[in-house]
Amino acid sequence: MILLPLLLAFAQAFSPELRQHVDAGLRARAAGDLDAAIREFRRVAELAPDLAAAHVNLGSVYVQKKDYPNAVGPLRRALALNSELPGAQQMLGTALLATGAAAEAIPYLEKSQTLDLLGIALLESGKPRDAVDRLEAALLQRPEDPDLFYYLSLAHSQLARGLVDRLRSQPAGATRTQQILGDAAAAAGQREEAEKLFRAVLAARPDLRGVHLALGELHLASADYARAETEFRAEARLAPASAMAAYKLGFVLANLGKAAEALTELERADRLQPDMPETLLALGKALATTGNPAGAEKPLQRVVQLEPTSTLAEAAHLQLAQLYRRMSRLAEADRENQALQRLRQQRKK
Repeated sequence: MILLPLLLAFAQAFSPELRQHVDAGLRARAAGDLDAAIREFRRVAELAPDLAAAHVNLGSVYVQKKDYPNAVGPLRRALALNSELPGAQQMLGTALLATGAAAEAIPYLEKSQTLDLLGIALLESGKPRDAVDRLEAALLQRPEDPDLFYYLSLAHSQLARGLVDRLRSQPAGATRTQQILGDAAAAAGQREEAEKLFRAVLAARPDLRGVHLALGELHLASADYARAETEFRAEARLAPASAMAAYKLGFVLANLGKAAEALTELERADRLQPDMPETLLALGKALATTGNPAGAEKPLQRVVQLEPTSTLAEAAHLQLAQLYRRMSRLAEADRENQALQRLRQQRKK
């Protein structure tokens, strides 16, 4: 409990009645009877109104009960009596944020360096840029926290909306605005609208990188590999050092049955950006298809090393099992099949 040793030490110097209420409050809190603990600590605060520890402990029980509106008053009083009370800044910032007073919570959360709640308070106060920095730092400490994912994505969304608004206000920003709208339409599954917007972008600025790639993705989503090939080739000409363009071109060429050409592009993509799992998987398949099973083994094994629990790993295990069976390495084929089944079972859980 916050400042319990200090509260107990002060209680010894006061009346037996004060000590009695402190002890009763401690017992009630330990037993989980927070209402009784609040009654006792409220009496302690009445008997010792200038004792900061009495107010902070009362506030802490309200926080534990998630009765944040009632926590604010005692915590304010505690900090007015002693601005350096450990834990009090964080609790008051937490209580204020929980009641919707985000801007007022910020200085308390800053002083206590409560990064996650500070990021939320900044976001709710209309400061998404500052919020992103704090939430990113908090995510490093708790990389699997779903609440942090939510608030960080919200902060990025607010930043993006602000940037789009600024872009739209610029006379020279029309083309990029169309590109952003095209991306949004594509994400929403509105392929015809997205293509229309991307074509308008290219009509205005045919040298823009990324637009042919986006168009290729639209055609890829509808399994129109021939049109996708055209767009990915155009992107590869504009950006010959783009590993993504090379990978996408190789991928569609493989699906069109152009195995040798696909292999050339996938090998180029792997040189441009080694250890990209999607490239390695497609490269392994292409090597197997072109009669090089021994060469296919290494990139497929590397996929499993890089992505041991993903759907890419499942596909790699399947390819390896088929590869080993063709090479009459039956024990290794069985091992890959077993690994594949384990992954599939884990995914069902």
